[in-house]
Amino acid sequence: MLLRYLSVLASFVTGVCLLQIQPVLPALLWPLLVALAAATLVWQAQRWRLAGLIILAATLGFGYADLRANWRLADRLPQNMERQVITARGYVAGLPQTGQFGPRFVFVTQDVLTAGATLPRRLSVQWYGDHPELRSGTRWEFDLSAKRPHGQQNPGGFDVEGWMLQQNLGGSASVKGARPLPGYAWQAAIDRVREGIVDHINAVLGDAPYAGVIAAIATGDRRGISPEQWQSFARAGINHLIVISGLHISMVAALAGLAAGGVVRRIPILARRLSIPRLRLWCGLAAAIGYSLLAGLGIPTQRAVLMLAVGVLCLVSARPMARSLIWLLALFIVVLVDPFAVISAGFWLSFLAVGALLWLSGNRLQQARGWRGWASMQLAATLGTLPILLCVFGRMPLISPLANAIAIPVVSMVVTPLTLVGLLDPTGYALQAAERVFAYTNFAVTWLSSLAPSPVFVPPSRFAVAFALPGVLILLLPRGLPGRCFGLVMLLPLFVVPAVRVTEGEFRATVIDVDQGLSVLIQTRQHTLVFDTGKPGQAQRAILPVLQSNGVSSLDTLVVSHKDNDHSGSAEALMHAIPVNTLRAQLPTDHPAHALARHDEPCAAGDAWTWDGVEFTVLWPVAGEPMPDENARGCVLEIETAHARMLITADVGVAQEAAMLERNWLGHFNVVVAGHHGSITSSSLAFVETTHPDWVVYSSGFLNRFRHPRPEIVARYAAQGAQDLRTDRDGAVIITTSGSEVAIERWRETHPHYWFMQW
Repeated sequence: MLLRYLSVLASFVTGVCLLQIQPVLPALLWPLLVALAAATLVWQAQRWRLAGLIILAATLGFGYADLRANWRLADRLPQNMERQVITARGYVAGLPQTGQFGPRFVFVTQDVLTAGATLPRRLSVQWYGDHPELRSGTRWEFDLSAKRPHGQQNPGGFDVEGWMLQQNLGGSASVKGARPLPGYAWQAAIDRVREGIVDHINAVLGDAPYAGVIAAIATGDRRGISPEQWQSFARAGINHLIVISGLHISMVAALAGLAAGGVVRRIPILARRLSIPRLRLWCGLAAAIGYSLLAGLGIPTQRAVLMLAVGVLCLVSARPMARSLIWLLALFIVVLVDPFAVISAGFWLSFLAVGALLWLSGNRLQQARGWRGWASMQLAATLGTLPILLCVFGRMPLISPLANAIAIPVVSMVVTPLTLVGLLDPTGYALQAAERVFAYTNFAVTWLSSLAPSPVFVPPSRFAVAFALPGVLILLLPRGLPGRCFGLVMLLPLFVVPAVRVTEGEFRATVIDVDQGLSVLIQTRQHTLVFDTGKPGQAQRAILPVLQSNGVSSLDTLVVSHKDNDHSGSAEALMHAIPVNTLRAQLPTDHPAHALARHDEPCAAGDAWTWDGVEFTVLWPVAGEPMPDENARGCVLEIETAHARMLITADVGVAQEAAMLERNWLGHFNVVVAGHHGSITSSSLAFVETTHPDWVVYSSGFLNRFRHPRPEIVARYAAQGAQDLRTDRDGAVIITTSGSEVAIERWRETHPHYWFMQW
C-alpha cells in the first residue's frame, strides 16, 4: 500500500515537471485522452492497476500544470498593446524597490481607463526620473507604456521570463504620467504593516552595516542589503539564512510551540484539559503562518508553510506514517498549489535538503549524537543540494558546511528571536543586539570563507544531475552496507563535465545578450578575449554566467572599445570578479580599469597578435588621428582564421568606415557585428557592400528607445544577402568556425521554454 501511495504522488509531481520543460504548451486534449485510457486500465485490469495509477497520476499532473500555464499566459500583455500609453488605476503591491534609475514596484491593475486597451492584472513597473515617495498600498492613476515579459537569455544566465511567470507578472511597464488617488488598498494592508516595521528598524539601527539584514529577517525585505554583502554571503554559502525560508519558519514554529507548552504547564487547569504536544504543534503552526504573513507570504514562505502544515497534520493525526510519505505528500501539496514552483532552484534546494535529512535519519537504528550527529546532518544537507548547486550556480562553497554549522544556530536561535522581540521593544536594545550578533557571526564566517575559496565548475548537464541524485541516496546509507562506493562514482559526472573546447586554428564567438549594449566573448583553443562589457550591472547579470558556463576562469585580454556606458559600464566590475592579463582600451587615463589589469595597452590600428592559429587585428582607431567624438574613437577588431573572418565595429560611424575603406582594410566577412547596434550613423551602403557578410548580428535591447536596429539598416544588409541575428529576439548568438563552415546557434531557439515571448 505504501508503494502505491508513493508511486501515485511521485508520478503526479513528475507529470508537473514534464510540463514545465516543454518548449510549447501542448493541447489539453492529449493529456485528457491519455488520462481516460489510464483510468480504463485501472478500472478493468487488476494486474496492471499500479501501472495504470502511475500513468493516470502523471497524466493528471501534466494536464493540471498545462491548464494552469494556459490560464497564466492568458493574462499577459497582448502584443498590440506594446508601446501604447495606457491609463489605468490600481495600487502598489509589495514593497517598492529603489534602484539606480528609480523605484521598481508591482502594480495591481483594478481599472483600465483607456478605451479598447487591456492590461494584465499584475505588472512590474519602473518609474524613471523624478518621482514622489512611493508607499505600499497607495492608490494611483498611471499612464503606462507596457511591454510583454522579456528578459536577457544567455548560457548560465538568469531567466527573467521564467521568474515573471512564477511571480504572475503579465508584463513590465514604465510610468509616463501619474496622479495619486485618495485612500489605501485594503489588499495591501499586510504590506503596509511590513513597511512600517522596516521604517522602525531603520530608525533604530540607522546606518548600522547590517541593518538591512535585520529588516530582511523580520519582514523579508532585502532592499537594505548591498550587492557586496550578497556576494559575501554567497561565497560562504549562508545566503539562505538572509531569506525568510523554511529554516526560519520552522525555528519560529518550534520556539513558539515550546513557549506555548511552557506556559500551559504552569497553569494546572489548562494542563489537565489540553494535550500539550498537540497544543505545541498548533501554536507552532499559527506562529509560522503569522511570520510568513509578516514576510509578505512570498513563494518561498508559502512553500515552507505548506510543508510545515503537512507535517503538523500528519503528527496530529497520530497515525504511523513513513517519512518518505510525509515528504512526498508535502511535495505533492506544494506542487498542487503552485505548479510553477518546480521551475525555481530554491524549491529543489529546500526539498532535497529536507529529503536528505529524512533519508539519513530513517536509515539508522540509533542516531548519532554530539559532533558526529552534527557532522552527519551537515554532510547530508550538503550532498542533497550539491547537484542543484552545481547545475544552477556552478559553484561549490567548500567551507559551507562549517560556515552553516556556526551561522545556522546563531541566526536561528539568537538573531531571529532577538529581531522579533525587538519589534515590540521600545528601547531598541534587542534590535541593536541582533545586528551586532549577526555582525560578529558574519565576521567569523567571512574569515572562514577566505581560507577556502569556492571552486568554480562548468555547470553539469541534466543527465549528470539525474545520475547524481540516486548516488547521494546511496552515499547516505549506513556504514557497512556494500555498494556505498558506487554512490561516489555516480557523483563524478558532476565534476568531469568538459569545458567548451575549440579546435586549433578556429574560434568560437558568443555575442552576449546584454540588453542595449555590446559584449562579445571570443575563445580560441587556449585563449579567451572579451570585447566590451555592456552597461553597469551586466558583469554579474550576463557576462560572468556566460564565462562560467564556458569554463572560463580568467581572461587573456579585455578590449573596451570606448567609454560610452553601454560598452564600458561593467568593465571595472568584471575585472574585480575575474583576473585579466591584458587590457586594450580606449578609456580616459583616470578610469579605474587601468589599474586592475596586469598589462595595460592602448587600442590602436595595426596592433595584431595570433592565438592558436587565429589572427586578431585592430583596424581602428588610427593613432594620432583626431576624432570628433567617443564613438569615432572606438576600437574595431577583426578575427580571422584560414577560412573565416569576423568583424566587430563597436560604435564607429560612417566617416570611420569610409577611412577604413580608403585604406583597403576591409573585405568580405562571414560575420559582422553591426556598428552602433544597427543605428543609421553606421553601416553605410559602401561598407555593407564591401563587407557583404553572410551573417549580421545586432546587439540591441528589446523595444529600446532608439529603435535599434533601424529598419533601413536591416534592409541594407538583407539586400546583400546577410541573414540577421538579434540578441533581443534570439538571445545570445554563438558563432563557431570549422574550416569553411560557420555554425550559428541562437540561444532562445536551442533552449526553448513555453513561457518565452513569441515574436
